[in-house]
Order: sequence, then C-alpha cells, then structure tokens
Amino acid sequence: PKTEEEKAAEEEQKAANEDLISCVKDVLGDKVEKVVLSDRLVNSPCCLVTGEFGWSANMERIMKAQALRDNSMGSYMVSKKTLELNPTHSIIAELRKKVQIDRNDK
Repeated sequence: PKTEEEKAAEEEQKAANEDLISCVKDVLGDKVEKVVLSDRLVNSPCCLVTGEFGWSANMERIMKAQALRDNSMGSYMVSKKTLELNPTHSIIAELRKKVQIDRNDK
C-alpha cells in the first residue's frame, strides 16, 4: 500500500506530465490504446505493454509470418497496447520540456 506522500507525489507527477501524455497519444494515434505513467520502470524511458486479453506481441509476430493466412483475421485479434512512460527518466524529462515550449513540435 502507498503512503499519503507517495499518492500526493504520484498525483503531482501525473499533473506535470499531462501535456506530454496527450501529445504522445496524439502522435501515436490508433497504434496504442492509451499512454500512462509507469511506477515500475527504473532504467528504461518507456515500454510497450500488451493487454491482458488477445495475442501477445510474439504471437502477433508469428501469425503475421504465416504464409496462408486470411487478412481479415488480423484485425480482431491484434491486442491493444499501452505505452508506459517513466517520468523520472532524462529522455522523458527532455520530451516534457519540448512539449511545454512548443506543443506543435512533433
């Protein structure tokens, strides 16, 4: 369980990164379902996570490589992906600054 200070810091981080999250979502469009801040990333700037249901990324890759596949089957089994950003990473901090300076600089 999180303490009150941790919850307050998390809310503060979320508010500080709101512009960056919406900008990244706009740029990626339909490629990701949502963009969120991660509390589990330490060294990486971001990670792409597949949903609990549907195919894993590896299974999607295998199915795309199948020679005799039907093109219609791919659309409904492609899993929705979530992009998790590490708010403490230097790359994300730099992106946050760039978005605050000019939101249209994509």
